Amino acid sequence: MTIRIRVSLCFLLCFFLSIQTLLGCNTIDCTAGVMAGLISSSPDTHKLQRSNVGEMKDMISNLPDSLLHYILSLVPTKDAIRTSILAKRWKYLWTCLSVFDFEKDRSFICMKEDQRQKSLYCLLDQVHRLLYHSNCVKKLRVNYFGVAIDADRVNSLISAAVKHKIEELKLYILLKAQFVLPHCLSAFESLNKLVLELGCALNVPSGIHFPGLKRLKLSCVNFANEKSVQHLFSGCPVLQKLTLFNCNWWNIKQVGITIPTLKTLTIFCDRSDREDLLNSKVKIEAVNLLYLSCSTYLIVDFVLVNLASVVDAYIDVGCCYPLCPQISGPRAFKLLSGLGSIKSLRLSTDTLESLSYAKNTLHLLPLFDNLTHLVVDLGNFESTNEALMEILQKTPKLEVLHIPMGFDPQICLDGEDWRLNSVPCCFKYSLKLFSISNFDGSEADIQLLRFLLENARVLGEIRIFCSKTLSADLKKQAEISRLQLVGLGSCVIKFQ
Repeated sequence: MTIRIRVSLCFLLCFFLSIQTLLGCNTIDCTAGVMAGLISSSPDTHKLQRSNVGEMKDMISNLPDSLLHYILSLVPTKDAIRTSILAKRWKYLWTCLSVFDFEKDRSFICMKEDQRQKSLYCLLDQVHRLLYHSNCVKKLRVNYFGVAIDADRVNSLISAAVKHKIEELKLYILLKAQFVLPHCLSAFESLNKLVLELGCALNVPSGIHFPGLKRLKLSCVNFANEKSVQHLFSGCPVLQKLTLFNCNWWNIKQVGITIPTLKTLTIFCDRSDREDLLNSKVKIEAVNLLYLSCSTYLIVDFVLVNLASVVDAYIDVGCCYPLCPQISGPRAFKLLSGLGSIKSLRLSTDTLESLSYAKNTLHLLPLFDNLTHLVVDLGNFESTNEALMEILQKTPKLEVLHIPMGFDPQICLDGEDWRLNSVPCCFKYSLKLFSISNFDGSEADIQLLRFLLENARVLGEIRIFCSKTLSADLKKQAEISRLQLVGLGSCVIKFQ
């Protein structure tokens, strides 16, 4: 019965609020007017007044506050606040919400810039008042990135939130100028997660401290100087998850980030302009790091220090500077060299191509003695095979090899690419499972299978995820299955 009541009330409330949205009504009074008009024009008005309305009114009035709060939590924050006009019982219910989420809608995107700015200023003023009247806000999210505003507005918003025991704070707001992280943020002792997308220079003064912060994401932030970086991360003594998304390091020459508690690190940068290539070095030391994802164009030289605990990593470092292979190659080599203790690794095509620029030093890569699972996106095999083979020579205990993207269909091998002076020892003694996706039975695909079957002595299974063409060609599948007869052991080919 309780579940039915929750569903019915949620549906009723969402229906009520959706009418406002569909008719384009933006004010509380207009919403009430629309509802009154709909009710009075209905042919069943008298029936509702005699029975259903009375029953629903009694039912709602008898619900506990906790259930009404749950209903309000299922709708957008703006709509939850508008329910204050439904009845006296609802007038102050929204003040007990623990989650405030404000996000721009389609109308905001269609506005002119001055209108968007005015709308955002109005919203921030409203949020400021709501924080003042609310009882206990635990999560606050404001996503109105798209028009530049003054930093004072954000400072005012943060100051208003200090009285609450906020656990998650997410601000996606474009600022006009440099933003100095206010000291009042240190008052958020309960803050567990912080997301800042500001589109400006970030200056972090000394004394900033986040005693309980475990998750931090910085997006579209330009670090003002080395001291700001040091102040920020030294003030996060229990940080476990760090995401650096499209951050700029223009003002950084060399900086070290030491976070002993860090377990997950994500670095992403999609900028590819040649002008962005920086002579900046960022040393990352995290002795307890378990997972690393690095997807960048090697604009910055990331150096990994003491990452012996890393279990899983995804490395996608490309080079969009055809004239600078002497930079991208060594940077990719240095990054991979810091993962000598990795157990599971995925390398993109761009990474292998970048490593190919450092082919004269690939033999100096450390021995990946713990690596048992390797995923590689081969793409253009002609430009990546040499780097891949060098890596395979360094993985003596590899058990699983997966090629998720298959081969570039434009590539036709000449028969020499898979012939090696020395077959990797992992093929001889440890490789148990090989899988490949987008497999269409081309010459390159068949050549790879033959190489594996002839050299992988303990290989027990080959999983082939067929392309659409091969899935419909059962005859071709049967021909491929017969290749297992050329193997040294009892390898089985399975089609998925």
